[in-house]
Amino acid sequence: MKKRIALLLCCVLLCALIPACAEEISVTGKVTQIEKYGHALLDITIEDFTAAGFQLGDIVTVTAGTYTGDMPYFNGYYVDNGEYMLRAYPGHTNIAVCINYGKFAETAGIGVGDPVTITLKEKAGALTIQGISNLVYTNDRADYASDEIFANFRPVALGEIGEGKLYRSASPVDNQNKRAAAADALIQAAGVNAVMNMASTEEDIAACFAAADYASPYYKQLYEAGRVIPLGLPINFTSDEFGEGIVKGFAFLSENAAPYLVHCTEGKDRAGFAAMLLEMLMGAGVDEIVADYMLSYENYYGIQSGTEKYDMIAERNIKEMMRSVAGLEKGAALEGVDLQAAAEQYLLAHGMTAEALAALKANLE
Repeated sequence: MKKRIALLLCCVLLCALIPACAEEISVTGKVTQIEKYGHALLDITIEDFTAAGFQLGDIVTVTAGTYTGDMPYFNGYYVDNGEYMLRAYPGHTNIAVCINYGKFAETAGIGVGDPVTITLKEKAGALTIQGISNLVYTNDRADYASDEIFANFRPVALGEIGEGKLYRSASPVDNQNKRAAAADALIQAAGVNAVMNMASTEEDIAACFAAADYASPYYKQLYEAGRVIPLGLPINFTSDEFGEGIVKGFAFLSENAAPYLVHCTEGKDRAGFAAMLLEMLMGAGVDEIVADYMLSYENYYGIQSGTEKYDMIAERNIKEMMRSVAGLEKGAALEGVDLQAAAEQYLLAHGMTAEALAALKANLE
């Protein structure tokens, strides 16, 4: 009996000591920049964060301003629209706190100089998603089979969209990913007449033209002729600002003759949304819209149809975009939805006139 009591006391004492001895992994940094799309960049380097004991796929607790919550630590935007994540983007030096398609700094009420504390919540709690979703591409032309794949350039001819009327690509003017020259040559060869730039502002474009690596003579020709509309849209495709910007861009296209180009920086998501909306408007079906969107992920990352990664990205990205346009709940079935009517209603609701809508459709046929 005495031995049992002694053993029990030892166990109780050990359990009491474990929490006291366990070391909490936590770091505090400051906001150094509010990025263009509302993410809070910190003064904590990825290298120092790793040395502190954090790894990609961990779940962390972030405290910043009025916000305290748990989120995964990823090297890409692998969470659903509106969800939180801590980011260690490939090629970047420092970590950032983000909302996918949202503005973390605005939500948390923080600015440059404000403190942010990050504490380990669950080791490897999101490692499976990190492993499946891990997406990294290179900016080396030699790593791609063609200029079209490198520039993520392609015609869009789904539904009633006529051949040679609509194209999408990475930016032919912003050369941060070294694709501007290739994209510029391709849109010139296609005879693009009007451009909807979803990423850049007037100031951004002026800076691109003045840059040492400027390589966009055809784009500049179009711009100086008044046939480029710079929209500088946010990433959040569910916001009114985004919807109103889309309408502004589409109205501009309706006043110009095709062929059209829609692009953002990489030509994946904002350009993907615009292409999707035009495809819906012109009577394309769910499967072909998904396939066109996902071709960007094949071009950049080699992700093939039929894989778990392909299906997960399609479900989380392009299908959610379609649901958003159609006013459906997250994860709702798209089968049987009148996509064309949904696109028309979306555009009219965000300020497009019936006349401009009819002109755009006629120009695309």
